Amino acid sequence: MNSTTLQTRDPLHGLQLFLVLDGLIRLFVWSSPMAFTAAIFTCCDAWPQESIVNADLAAAWLWTRKLTHLVLLYNLLYVAHLIVIRLLIATPREGRYETRPGTPVNWQLLRAAILGALTKARYEAPFPAFLVFHMANLPPLRWLMGLVFGPQSKSCYVSDPTILDPWAVTIGRNVVVGFGTTLAGHYREQDTVVFQRTVIEDDVLIGGHCAISGAHIQRGAVVGAGSIVLPGSVIAPGEYWSGNPARRRTRPGAGT
Repeated sequence: MNSTTLQTRDPLHGLQLFLVLDGLIRLFVWSSPMAFTAAIFTCCDAWPQESIVNADLAAAWLWTRKLTHLVLLYNLLYVAHLIVIRLLIATPREGRYETRPGTPVNWQLLRAAILGALTKARYEAPFPAFLVFHMANLPPLRWLMGLVFGPQSKSCYVSDPTILDPWAVTIGRNVVVGFGTTLAGHYREQDTVVFQRTVIEDDVLIGGHCAISGAHIQRGAVVGAGSIVLPGSVIAPGEYWSGNPARRRTRPGAGT
């Protein structure tokens, strides 16, 4: 393949356009809740009357309490914005989609790109949206996030696992996901993106620093730390898989 052919296949410009789209969406999701928060504080006359400049301890403490209320309200509105925007975007269909330069715009890929930007806004929330994880995992917003934004999950975590496609990931009850593990509902082939749902059933244990995409992990299974579970893999109930690529193995400590 010559250099000219390589240049025609280079997705540079498409990726740059995605970065522009991602930046605009992230700016909107950050700034719009801030504007609503400030407007609500003004309508409720919640701003302290005394200036914080050269304030004594009592005034400084008053400002601290008000700013705490502002941060909590901002985080609620931030998550609510994510839910509302997500409602406006149709969920991409599972399947294979070409990404070669020169091919017509594929609406499934465009929707996935917008959802990817929203996902980054969800998992990489800027200050003062540092409580998004808590708001998204506690009722009542938890119910809406699971239903609208994803992932569809009955489990709760003390820290966020990395989920690249929340709309294409289903997680059951009592599932433990180790630190640094990535869950996805898509994978990439040459000039092709494949959307394929990842399903994790109840009572599954996934070790840290794993990568799982397009797989079905059935009830009670265990995935060893550092494993790469390939798309299309089906891990049967109670099985232990590990390795790169992950395969069925004897559980450590089990008898031969």
